[in-house]
Parts: sequence; C-alpha cells; structure tokens
Amino acid sequence: MSTPVSGRQAEIVRLTKAAGEAAQQGRWDQVIQCYSERGLLLATISDSGLPTDELLRMDDELRDRIHTAQTLLEHLLAEAQTTKRQLQGLRRRLAVQSSQPEAVSIEA
Repeated sequence: MSTPVSGRQAEIVRLTKAAGEAAQQGRWDQVIQCYSERGLLLATISDSGLPTDELLRMDDELRDRIHTAQTLLEHLLAEAQTTKRQLQGLRRRLAVQSSQPEAVSIEA
C-alpha cells in the first residue's frame, strides 16, 4: 500500500526535522539516513503542494550546523596536531638529556 501524497509530504517534513534534530546531537549517520529516505520520497511525488520554503529553510539551518561542526572539527584537529608536535619535541629533549653522560668532578 502506498502512502498518499499528503502523507508523503508530511513524512518529508518529518524526515527533514528529524535530520535537523540528529544534526544538533551530532548523529551524522542518522542525518544521512533521513535525507536518503527524504530523497526517495521526493522522487515519488510532484512538487505541487510541498512546503518548499519550509524545507529550504530547514535545509539551510542544517547546512549551517554542518558547517559549524566542520569548522569545530578542523579547529580541534589543528589543536591536536599542535599538541602532538609539542609532545614530540618534549620527548626528543628528554631523550637527549637522559642519553648524555653525567659529568662527575673529582677534586684533590
């Protein structure tokens, strides 16, 4: 049994909202799942009667969330790389210090 057009439209809106909520929670696999299902539904109906303005607004919000998450990840990765380089430098300095023989002075 196929879903009526109005039911499909409501499902498209529901999936779009669910994708937005999943994005807020960082569940990106769920975002992909919702948009895949939404795409299948969009392919089965004509665009007449679709709340396109609402869908586009929600898509824009999701795109902004994705961009924010990507920017944050880029920042965190850069920070991790800096910390890694600092640790490597510290390890090198500690290795050089521990491998140098200790000088012992003997006074007569």
